Amino acid sequence: PTSGGDFQKSEEKYLVRFIDLRRTTDGIIGLDGKKYYGDVFDRGYEIEERTGSSGTAAAATVVQWDPRAPNTLKYKKSDNGSSSPATELKVVQRSVEPQNNKGSLAGSNELIRVTTTTSALFGSTSFDIIYATRVQRRWRRGTTEEGDRVVEGLEIVKTYRVLDGIAGIEFPTSTVKSTIRLTRTYPTRPITE
Repeated sequence: PTSGGDFQKSEEKYLVRFIDLRRTTDGIIGLDGKKYYGDVFDRGYEIEERTGSSGTAAAATVVQWDPRAPNTLKYKKSDNGSSSPATELKVVQRSVEPQNNKGSLAGSNELIRVTTTTSALFGSTSFDIIYATRVQRRWRRGTTEEGDRVVEGLEIVKTYRVLDGIAGIEFPTSTVKSTIRLTRTYPTRPITE
């Protein structure tokens, strides 16, 4: 993140990982006759990385997420003794877009209910703040300057107000577009900052 409010130029780098949930019942048979399996994006690890808890002793994020039931993730972050509100992300709608013949690998479209439980300034009363977020991603293959293969993506995140339990998904309150680049880390190359 940058100071001075230059949000459009800010860059965020963090590690991600995928979980192999291979079961004998999973997988598809490819055109070559081999069986192929998919991996699941580790959302719990991503939250830990993005909140900075993996490399900092001062910040700790407690994450609850099960890859076999990946639609719900809960986390709570604490910094130097102060605690942030507990947050739950629940995917309420998901669609996957298959690879097309225009160079795109795949895409996804998720509608997520975000619930943050916070307390009032005075007293022991707590209340929930609920809003909805639509996350759309589209991926394609690419190469780095060194010739290494990468996966590049476009992500569009729209946030919506929720009133009386109903999300007004016709009119977003904010929209953020991001470019995502997944590169493989190599033991012989340092991770660039």
